[in-house]
Amino acid sequence: MKALRIVALAVMMVAVSAPAATAAPSPSERMIDAINAVRADNGLRPLREAPKLARSSQGYAKHLLRTDTFGHGSSFRSAGFKTAGEILAYTTGWTAKPRPAIRMWMNSSGHRGLILNSAFRYIGAGVARGRLGSAMATVFVVHFGAH
Repeated sequence: MKALRIVALAVMMVAVSAPAATAAPSPSERMIDAINAVRADNGLRPLREAPKLARSSQGYAKHLLRTDTFGHGSSFRSAGFKTAGEILAYTTGWTAKPRPAIRMWMNSSGHRGLILNSAFRYIGAGVARGRLGSAMATVFVVHFGAH
């Protein structure tokens, strides 16, 4: 009887110590990771996600689809940041892979300048899927901030 209790306890300990499955990163997290990888490749420190910028970028991505428009114009400076920046991209279809958007931004001097701006310390990324014009689209909005 004593041997049975020891085996049962050992099984319970293994079950408790098994690592929990980790959730896959969200499209927004993948975008932030990809931007931070580009920054690291260029000798810059990573940006930290700011909840206010995450909310503003996600809200603006949804707004662009809801209003069937695509362009700069969100007002997130009121989020408490002295310096702010915004980059946008969209792809047709339902892909949320950040690499095509990153490549496009890095080939544009203005967008590249925002991604590699050493003054920025904070980031928020929003990804939304819906119709843009007559096509299904994935919209990416990234907000940068510095105090």
